[in-house]
Amino acid sequence: MEIASLKLENFRGVREGVVRFSPHTVLVGANNCGKTTVIEALALLFGRDRMIRQLTEHDFHGSNPQPQDRLRLIATIVGFEGDDPVQHADWFRDDRGIVKWWNTDGGTVHPARTDPTWQLACQVAYSARFDQPSLEVETLRYFLDDDTVGDVFDDETATTFPTRLIRELGFFFVPAARTWDRTVSFGSELFRRVVAAGDGQPSGSVLAERDRLRAPVAMLEQDERLAPIVERLNQEMRGFFRTNPTLHLRVTPTDSDGLLESVVSHYAHGGSELPLPAKRHGSGLLSLQHLLLLLQFGRLRVEADENFWMALEEPELHVPPALQRRLVHRIQALSRQTLVSTHSPMVAALADPNGVAVLRNEGGVLTSVPLLRSTLPANTPNSVRKLFQVNRVETIAAVMHDFVLIPEGRTDYEWLRLLVRAVDLHQGWAAADECRFDAFMGVIPTHDGAVVRTVAAIAPLHPRVLALVDGDAEGVGYATSLIAANAPNSGVILQWAAGQMLEDVIGWIVDADAANCLAAIALDNPAGTVAELVVRLKSEDRATGGLKKDSSAYEAVASAIGANELCCTLARSLLNGITEVAQGGANPLFAADPQRPSVKIFQP
Repeated sequence: MEIASLKLENFRGVREGVVRFSPHTVLVGANNCGKTTVIEALALLFGRDRMIRQLTEHDFHGSNPQPQDRLRLIATIVGFEGDDPVQHADWFRDDRGIVKWWNTDGGTVHPARTDPTWQLACQVAYSARFDQPSLEVETLRYFLDDDTVGDVFDDETATTFPTRLIRELGFFFVPAARTWDRTVSFGSELFRRVVAAGDGQPSGSVLAERDRLRAPVAMLEQDERLAPIVERLNQEMRGFFRTNPTLHLRVTPTDSDGLLESVVSHYAHGGSELPLPAKRHGSGLLSLQHLLLLLQFGRLRVEADENFWMALEEPELHVPPALQRRLVHRIQALSRQTLVSTHSPMVAALADPNGVAVLRNEGGVLTSVPLLRSTLPANTPNSVRKLFQVNRVETIAAVMHDFVLIPEGRTDYEWLRLLVRAVDLHQGWAAADECRFDAFMGVIPTHDGAVVRTVAAIAPLHPRVLALVDGDAEGVGYATSLIAANAPNSGVILQWAAGQMLEDVIGWIVDADAANCLAAIALDNPAGTVAELVVRLKSEDRATGGLKKDSSAYEAVASAIGANELCCTLARSLLNGITEVAQGGANPLFAADPQRPSVKIFQP
């Protein structure tokens, strides 16, 4: 079984929204778009009671629930073997769920199966209301019959979702905020469940150790330094108790459960004879031990032909990129369904593009769009294919920002990336030194000359896409084509000044302190003037000193710009100007074209 979709109403920052899931889904998006909200909604629906914290008013959208307000979550479960409700009586009968059918293509649920491709489905809901007199949140988890049914709290006709089916589903949630001290120990519920599932209770060893600890060879109370204190204490005790109690010091309570509770995991590295306790190790090992332990539990459930779902927040925490890849692949290989939220484009890029869900939250309305809806057709242009294959990491990183900028070509992408880095490395604490570009703007590595196709490919993934084109004839043509296609969806096209391209803008920045900046550019054959530098940056003819697409030369120029106060200030003003225009503000570096108001032309 697996979760096909989740509907959210009035939950935290989401007023309403629907998210669809694949067998292995990765949730990405800008900060506060709802990734954690989706994962925790699933925990409310399918988590064991001890995993779920008490809800408060802040869990309702707007944080001020009125008596009539309801928080509601609805999950659609599919994947029932044979799509035959008769074989799943624990789910479908008079006192359980209602038979429904899931249309995968349309993402809708139907009461009758009119298409053989539709899947048997069961809907489970979770509702909550805030009771003002008691100041408590009342909750109910139940089978959803019909959306038109009245309030489940007033009618009291809802069929509750039994705990036994929660256990059958095998949903496990690993939050980003974790504590690890007792993970691989008997103080961990998960560890005990793994031991029990694998019939690994070491009862013989525990009892033997218990008996040894009850009567140790070297007793602490008989130590020559401690014995006088213990004896005087015993004498005092005899004056109060007829039974003459005597003090004995043991390292555990000396019962089997106390012994298990005192077990602490240790790790030895490189064959060391003396292992160190887990809490003395780095966070990477501590993070991994919990995940790997959970995978062992999942492995036991799968081997027993039981269901296992895993929801995991930010697997990139404390785990280097090489281990991220291995970890995600192992999770996907084992779990029937995985649901991962991440801020790491690399982690997201490991998933199938169809399983990467880009979340957006606009005014409380949550939307979810797959990075790719289907496999790319054979006739897909290379410029678009590269976005989702060769440059998938960069594409995902871009759509996780508040705005997406699509420049005319790959060279523009590289220059913008280098300018951002140069400015950020020399950013101070003063407000005037702040560069906001990288915080809000994601840049797409556009294939040269494919700006129109790229806008068309990215616009469905993001509500605020901008294009950046040159001021030459080709750039004007691209802008005209975008306007004709009513694109991009933000309605904003940035264009360099007439006849100019980004290399000219680099020259404009260098010219802020030409003598010092040119002298600082570490090239074998340095340019003597700004004009010469611009000509060479536009030329690919290496015989005549051309520098176009020379990454080393680009690095040298950007480094010199960042190290020069005047040039760095100008570069920062350019980047902030682009950001302000994207946000709908005015900036003196860009002015609307009187003939084409959506085009904002750079005016140095």
